Amino acid sequence: MVAAAASLNQVLPALVEQYRARADAPRVIVSYGPSGGLRQQVEGGAPIDAVLFAHAAPVDQLIGRGLARADSRAVVATNQLVLVGPRGGPPLTWQTLTRLPEGELLAVGDPGAVPAGHYARQVLQRLGSWEALQGRMIFGGDVSATLAYVRRGEVAAAAVYQTDVRGLEDVVVLDVARGEWAPRVEVVMAVTGQGPGGEGAARKFLLFLASPEARPTWRRFGFGDPSHP
Repeated sequence: MVAAAASLNQVLPALVEQYRARADAPRVIVSYGPSGGLRQQVEGGAPIDAVLFAHAAPVDQLIGRGLARADSRAVVATNQLVLVGPRGGPPLTWQTLTRLPEGELLAVGDPGAVPAGHYARQVLQRLGSWEALQGRMIFGGDVSATLAYVRRGEVAAAAVYQTDVRGLEDVVVLDVARGEWAPRVEVVMAVTGQGPGGEGAARKFLLFLASPEARPTWRRFGFGDPSHP
């Protein structure tokens, strides 16, 4: 049983299929959701063998509480935070979000539970526009919900991951978070060992996710390599 960030719901099925092709591989069941919410499930005793989150903080919180193995923690991939909008919408950038047209909104993930929202708040605080945008933001329960606001035409822009808009024709990338003010977006894993599969099986699966064998699949879905394998 693996608890995984919602932003991994495209790449992880391909990785699981690749892993299951091994003769000795056990069945892998994945539960997707916001990283913060999944962390709370582990804290509540949910039968989860491993976690794969879009931010280091919830993994480190589990480790600090003795609910995840510190020696299994690793960064397996990286991503990029992007500002997206509906095709034909206003040409906004991270630096010009305070010029949102009147009546228009910005969608971000809930910063307290959704890593993409945490990263977006970081960006806007560093650019000095977080406070100015209060009252102009709508919060999504995960990255999929945040992106849906744009696809339904309910907002002028949304902060999501680059991998979330891969292959979508009704959404355009307005700006990519780059530079000193941009956060480093990391996919972090760890064994929790409180699920039905057992710690040994969980470690084998996570080792595969971090292996050179899995790297082409991560790249195919738009994820970057970790700086420290």
